[in-house]
Amino acid sequence: MQNFLFKQNQEILKSDKKAHLLLFLMLLASCLALSAQSQNFKTPIVNDKVIFLEQKGSLAVEAEYFYRQSNTKMRQWYMTTKDVITNIGPDGDPSHASRASNSTYIEVLPDTRVKHSDELLLGENFSNQPGEVSVLHYKVKITNPGRYYVWVRAFSTGSEDNGIHVGLDGKWPKHGQRMQWCKGKKQWTWESKQRTNEQHCGVPKQIYLDIEKPGIHDVQFSMREDGFEFDKFVLTKDSTYIPMGEGPKVSTLWPLRSYFKQIGASNIENKTLPIDDFPLQDTRFYKHARGNWLGINPNKHKEAKSTTSFTFKSGIYDLIFVAVSENDGQSEFKIWINNKILGTYSPPLSKDVFQEGEISNALWENVSLKRGDKITVVAKVGSADGKEWARGRWSGIVFAPVGTGKNVKTTPFVSQLRVNKSTTPVLSPPPGRIAVVADGNSPDPDDLGGTAVSLALLRAAGLEKRLVHYSHSCDLVRVKRISERAERERHALMQSVCDVTARRWGGFGGLTFYDAKWQRQETIKDLAKAINESTRLDPLWIIEAGEPDIIGFALEASCKEKHKYVKVITHHPANDDAGDFYTWQQILDFGIEEIRIPDQNIKLKVNLSQWDWAKNHSDPRVQWVWLQGKIAEVDDVVKFQKGKWDCSDAGMVLYWITGAHINNGLEQGSVEVVKSLLLNYIHNN
Repeated sequence: MQNFLFKQNQEILKSDKKAHLLLFLMLLASCLALSAQSQNFKTPIVNDKVIFLEQKGSLAVEAEYFYRQSNTKMRQWYMTTKDVITNIGPDGDPSHASRASNSTYIEVLPDTRVKHSDELLLGENFSNQPGEVSVLHYKVKITNPGRYYVWVRAFSTGSEDNGIHVGLDGKWPKHGQRMQWCKGKKQWTWESKQRTNEQHCGVPKQIYLDIEKPGIHDVQFSMREDGFEFDKFVLTKDSTYIPMGEGPKVSTLWPLRSYFKQIGASNIENKTLPIDDFPLQDTRFYKHARGNWLGINPNKHKEAKSTTSFTFKSGIYDLIFVAVSENDGQSEFKIWINNKILGTYSPPLSKDVFQEGEISNALWENVSLKRGDKITVVAKVGSADGKEWARGRWSGIVFAPVGTGKNVKTTPFVSQLRVNKSTTPVLSPPPGRIAVVADGNSPDPDDLGGTAVSLALLRAAGLEKRLVHYSHSCDLVRVKRISERAERERHALMQSVCDVTARRWGGFGGLTFYDAKWQRQETIKDLAKAINESTRLDPLWIIEAGEPDIIGFALEASCKEKHKYVKVITHHPANDDAGDFYTWQQILDFGIEEIRIPDQNIKLKVNLSQWDWAKNHSDPRVQWVWLQGKIAEVDDVVKFQKGKWDCSDAGMVLYWITGAHINNGLEQGSVEVVKSLLLNYIHNN
């Protein structure tokens, strides 16, 4: 069905009628809603690289964070959230997600034995043999070995859904069998008792795992009775400890995040050329480590070379080359600027197989560069013993302001993250009103997702009335690589995302969304009016989500004495000098206040799958938001959005609604924060 609709889309876009386009988008959203409602949530949401950490003799894990299920022929575990209920049956219980930790739990289904009189099928709906039916697997890292008492938070409604087994590393010890719940029915209840022949309701302090060695272990839970609802578990060395409420926070060692993104974000003035900006074809490089590094296959080649252009403002920079140290040998890298070699670098041997961080970075200071200069990286493999080869792995180049390169070079690699109970930030907007000037008609279609998320965030925060200006398509001069027809499509899409998002989410009834290029004078007049109404107690915060020209024209047309009450939020230097009529310095010369935050692409331009929660959501408002980012992803003008869902410009709105620099606003937005704010609003409205 979706393939058919995308083919239809090509025909619809040949027409210049916006109404037809909107009809198509709504139809596609409806199809996605039907698809979302039919899914069964049994697939792991983490993999075996996600490791849960024991600290000071305690460890907590959300039940839905299993990395694998096994022995699932008869029964499987399915996820339930406050927004989505699986359709596997029979299941006589309603959802209990609203009071579950993380608003999510898992249940072993189908549930065919509800009452004691229901047929008992050994090895199917009941198993007194641990590890026999429906096994969950979790990776944990233990640094303090010993005896760990096991607590589980479960929801039991009857007498035949209150048992589970726990094991370790594929073994099922005697004191991990037959966990039992009798008290605390029809509510989430912590328990750590073992059912015995003498005590059917369980003996306390008899459920434990003896973990004899430190290191990474596999904790498993298996079904005893179907219909068991599982929220969270805790391992603790304290025999007197009893979890309360939702229990302790979860600490986890996630898979390695991109070090290049970390070092690139270490200074907000850094410019970066990641490996994605270097061509791959015919270079002899290949991508690996999930796309984080370029390397050379030594069985095929011993040397590789790739060249790209320096696209930033001409000037003098400190250049940091971000390589990877390896224990097989020392690769050699040569960096060329145009036809002149800048330098040669070989990372030292690492103790581990790979190592990123200060040890692996090269620094050249006071490098003069001009926009358009050719940057070439030549890599050679190296070997310590002539048998195993380091593969010339590297992740990109950082251009730091002069004098800051040494600090950037020493940026540590941070791989441990905390998973907190809630990702919802405190909303504390500063005084004043907000205006957004976006593009979206330029070759980059990311403003579709950015606009949808920005409007939804303002509505979710209850701040929609403080939005006094929104304009789009502010790229006033069409670039040659986008055709006139594609330009018209972009304008129609941007107008639709503004109008339809505002209508569906509500609250924007008095606001006109202007097309900055096609309604240029009206746009300038409206933004200048907002500037002229600014005061010390009611300033205007302008979000620069595109080229600066419209902001410049509006400042030119407004009262000079009002400019000191104007604050412009920006996050990416690409917009600064992209204007055709005003440079960024000319904007600053009007006397406005510049507020620059880190590049929001780092956490808000993500793999498409990170927005599956919106695609699969049952509410059409959330589906509509997802659809805008998907339309940008399937754009046929640019290729750099492929596989990405991008709402990076919305990070500036998120910064503002959480306080900006007045109230310590969130400087680095993330998908999890956006998700939390939007779904909390949907849940309550």
